[in-house]
Amino acid sequence: MTGTDIRAACETTIAQLLLPPIKLKRKRVRATDPTISYRLVGSDFDVGVCVVLRRRLRPSEIPQLVSGFTQDACEYRMVFTDYVSARAAEKLKEAGIWFADAQGNASMNLPGKLLLHVAGNRPQATPPPKGQHYSAAGAKVLHYLLKHGPDVHATYRGMREAIGVSIDKIGKLIRELEQAELLQVLGRGDYRVVDAAATLRLWVDAYEAKLAPALLLGRYALAVEYDREFLIGEAQSALEDKVVVGGEVAADALTGHLRPGLLRLYVPEEHVTRVRKKLLLAPSDRGSIELCNLYSREIVGEPASSETATTDPVFVYAELMADGDSRLAETAARLRQERLAWTLPNS
Repeated sequence: MTGTDIRAACETTIAQLLLPPIKLKRKRVRATDPTISYRLVGSDFDVGVCVVLRRRLRPSEIPQLVSGFTQDACEYRMVFTDYVSARAAEKLKEAGIWFADAQGNASMNLPGKLLLHVAGNRPQATPPPKGQHYSAAGAKVLHYLLKHGPDVHATYRGMREAIGVSIDKIGKLIRELEQAELLQVLGRGDYRVVDAAATLRLWVDAYEAKLAPALLLGRYALAVEYDREFLIGEAQSALEDKVVVGGEVAADALTGHLRPGLLRLYVPEEHVTRVRKKLLLAPSDRGSIELCNLYSREIVGEPASSETATTDPVFVYAELMADGDSRLAETAARLRQERLAWTLPNS
């Protein structure tokens, strides 16, 4: 569904659920506005409601929703989306955010005046999103654009050499993003990410559904318990420093705001056996170590104070959001504020 489709469907949901004389009235919408202004009007009240549109609202994104609302006179905040799951509904309620979706679910609470809560309507089975972005190759291109954005200077050939995606697929994705008004082509090899918030969401969706599963080489448990730093050092010595630390450990290095649990190491796929032997790793679905394919040095961030290479903030953000844990989502929000502020809706 497009943003316009979602808005229209949610307005229909609200209109069908509210009893006269209560109405939700939309003010004029400008394409540049991060929020849509409404008035909730009844016989003895008239309040402002700021609405943010979201496609595929994930529970882990809810802590960041507040950044999508402009600092204006709206007394209440609301989100319109295609579907609000039971888990997401509970988190929205805790955050004090109203919602409506295209399935007929809605929640609005105006103390002493209005209490509306409808949940449990599920969407019919729908095919997965289509498009060049929704693939492992597309995710790699989205990451490249966001890492180097908002102004990107790179030819198709340069991107192909950096991330290993064909020129044909790069060209198709660039055209797709341009048609969606997410990317502006300024000239040969010059691009500008014009809707960073939406592009970041596409990146997280594609990473979670396509790229992460393609990169995962296995999950393992330790035969002998070792200190995390010792393990990283052993892996680096085994591969002559061709190791990149991602996930929770990288997030902690970037924000200092997380006690890591899972250790995720990116290593060249052809050397995974060597790392497993060096660290004495045994396959385990409940293990605390993941080995992933280091498909490109593009995922490496800027050198930190430590000698350990970590994934860059754009990559770490997707890792945290895809894991879906509220603890990780809070760290993702902090990471975005501190390292990716240009992707915030109001930037």
